[in-house]
Amino acid sequence: MKYLLVDYEKQDEQTLLDNIAEFLWDNGNEVYSRNNFDNENDYKNIMKSCDCLVFLSHSNYSAESFFEYEQEVFHKDFDTEINLNKKIKYVFTISGVYCDAIPSPHKIFHFEKLDQNELKRFFSWCKRLNLFDKQR
Repeated sequence: MKYLLVDYEKQDEQTLLDNIAEFLWDNGNEVYSRNNFDNENDYKNIMKSCDCLVFLSHSNYSAESFFEYEQEVFHKDFDTEINLNKKIKYVFTISGVYCDAIPSPHKIFHFEKLDQNELKRFFSWCKRLNLFDKQR
């Protein structure tokens, strides 16, 4: 699977994004970060080819409002040729991890707060369930 990591809020949480990227990479996935693209066309091409988008948000959005907000931001940033409904989206927030793989966003893991210890708990849970493992 190809994952694109996005952090629209530009917070000083690069370490958390790096930890997420490392976990996905170590499980055999291709990982790209929005921060690594100087050329907007290259970024759009990666966006089109990625299977999943991963967001990091430190705001206290509800899952539904975040997914609506994220759709608006993408449609402002990109032309509508990128169909976001075909991408699986994961949102790491201060209260947990949300996913829209089924029709509406659902919390798949609860956090007390968004930090490295909670990410370690999430990654351990994912390993037990073989989540995010590249299909072999």
